[in-house]
Amino acid sequence: MDYSKKTKDRYDERLAKFGYNPKTLGWLKGRQGIRFSVLTSIGTMNNSNILDVGCGFGDLCGFLKYKKLKFQYLGLELNPNLIEYGKDRYLQANFKIFDIEKNNIIGKYDWVIISGLFNFKRDNPYWFIEFVLRKVFRSCRKGVSVDFMTSYVDFKNRNANYVEPEKIMKICKKITPRMSLRHDYMPFKFCVYLYKNDKKTTNNIFMEYYRSLDKDFRTNKWLKKIN
Repeated sequence: MDYSKKTKDRYDERLAKFGYNPKTLGWLKGRQGIRFSVLTSIGTMNNSNILDVGCGFGDLCGFLKYKKLKFQYLGLELNPNLIEYGKDRYLQANFKIFDIEKNNIIGKYDWVIISGLFNFKRDNPYWFIEFVLRKVFRSCRKGVSVDFMTSYVDFKNRNANYVEPEKIMKICKKITPRMSLRHDYMPFKFCVYLYKNDKKTTNNIFMEYYRSLDKDFRTNKWLKKIN
């Protein structure tokens, strides 16, 4: 099956019906800000070079701009008609027509963000997920943030792709030893952070996390300060 054509056609039909609207992208209930907040919580977006894979209209750029951050943005999108809206709306952004299965990512980016790319049913979904994650992870300097629809739901749309968080975690652990899975923000969605820097301290703590701690908590000094 030609999934690229099927995906283009799906969004063209919605675009003709809804125009510039989250409904065109399948976001029906005003949750874009929630998703973007979770996805960008992987790390500091300010002064970063960001790659948005499957960017749609490029609204992640608008989200970051609203937060008054300094950043460089490149949106990759399969459907050229969606990109045209993004180019008109976000003049400071860059966009490129891109097929994740066929095209190679050029350059390196601090953060890679993927939202909604894996939401639609297809054959061999876990193969596709691993293929994409490996490709984008090679192109990041700091990390990849990606969301999925969880298999832990009480209702399923027959056209949607629901994945098991446990299987996604196993895929991610094959790519990097340092990752995090969040299933705390929507009952039917979860998000995974894959980090590039997996250096560890001498006592086997991931270095970036260790440096983010208050100095007292890096050792047991805090115990001695308790009255």
